[in-house]
Parts: sequence; C-alpha cells; structure tokens
Amino acid sequence: MLPIHAVEQPISALFEPITGKIRLKTHFSYYGIHTNGFMIALYKNNTIFIRASRQSKTEIQQLEETYVLQDPEVGLNTKNFFAIPYHTALNESRFSHWVRSILEELSEQYKQEQEKRKTQIRSLTNMNFKMERILKKININNVEQFQQNGYINTFVKLVKQGSDGSDLMLFKLHGAIHQKSIYHITPEERIELLREANKAMYDAGLRHKFYIPDEE
Repeated sequence: MLPIHAVEQPISALFEPITGKIRLKTHFSYYGIHTNGFMIALYKNNTIFIRASRQSKTEIQQLEETYVLQDPEVGLNTKNFFAIPYHTALNESRFSHWVRSILEELSEQYKQEQEKRKTQIRSLTNMNFKMERILKKININNVEQFQQNGYINTFVKLVKQGSDGSDLMLFKLHGAIHQKSIYHITPEERIELLREANKAMYDAGLRHKFYIPDEE
C-alpha cells in the first residue's frame, strides 16, 4: 500500500472542486476520503468507491463497470459503496451531484442524531446508558420527563422501586439536573441534599434514611 501522499493529488483533484478540502486516511487496504467529518468514499487501485445516498443509488447502480464493494479479505461487506473507475468518475457529469447528495444526507442524519441525543438521559452530566436504563424502570424515558420529576422525586421513586438509594445516586441525579459533576458538589451541598432526601422519604412513608453525623 502506497503512502497517502503518493495518491493524494489525483483524489484531491477529483473531490476538492466539489467538497472543498478533503482528508485521506488509511482504511484497511483502502484510502478513506473524508470531508466535513464524514467518509464519503474509498479509493484503491485507481477505483473510487463512492458512498451512495438514497437519492443517487439507483443512478450509480446503472453505470457500467460498477459493483457493490465487498472485500472478504479485509472484512468489508458494504451495501452503499459502489465502485467507479477513476477515469469514469473524472468524466461523469453527475459525479459532483452524487457527492453533494451523500454529503447532504450524512449532514441531515448527523443533525437528527444530535437532536435525538439531546432527549437521551445518558447525554446529561453524570448519566450513562446504565443510569438511563435504571430510570426507564420508573417510566422516566427522556430528559424532559426527568426534569419534570426533578431529582428528589426521581430518587424517591427509585427507592420505592427497590434501588439501593445510595448518596452517590442522589448526587448524580442532582448534578444531572443542574449540569454539575458530582465532584463539584461541595460537602455543604451534600449535607443539604441528604437532609432534603431524608425529608422527602419521610413524607413518602419510607424507612430509608441517610445518616448525617452533625444531626446526632
């Protein structure tokens, strides 16, 4: 496999008038062609393997000499990367449209993923996939529902549901609501949180109680 600089010029000449600056990265025995954070094509042996969008896939499949990239030697088995000889890509008037099409599709997918992520509890400070699953057990499925419940009500529900009700859990929930790492919660704030939780659990008829030394 040649070093990247040995193949960079012809690939840049093909793509950069369409996409602006590209970046090449080795990908198995291929060269991945990246722009705007997306891999839009692969290159190997004078062949471009363009990533097809839903819009362009039918057109690309109709080209002569094209085929889906499947390379069992390196474990590549794709559905949306299609081989186009370099000289064909260079002279194909629709090539720029295909490249822009996949960039638009990938950008839209990225935006949708980011919007979805904003609703996921795992995206909050101190939260992760495990915490997200724990909260789903008490029918808190997204950030909005968590904020509506608040950290104390959520904590009480978890204790009722059978959670261990640790102080760490309480601090994580509080920090998630206030976008604050548990490591930035001061000792004074921790004591106040324990008092608040004790009162809430007492009001809910729970026996669970945190030990607070200065109250003995």
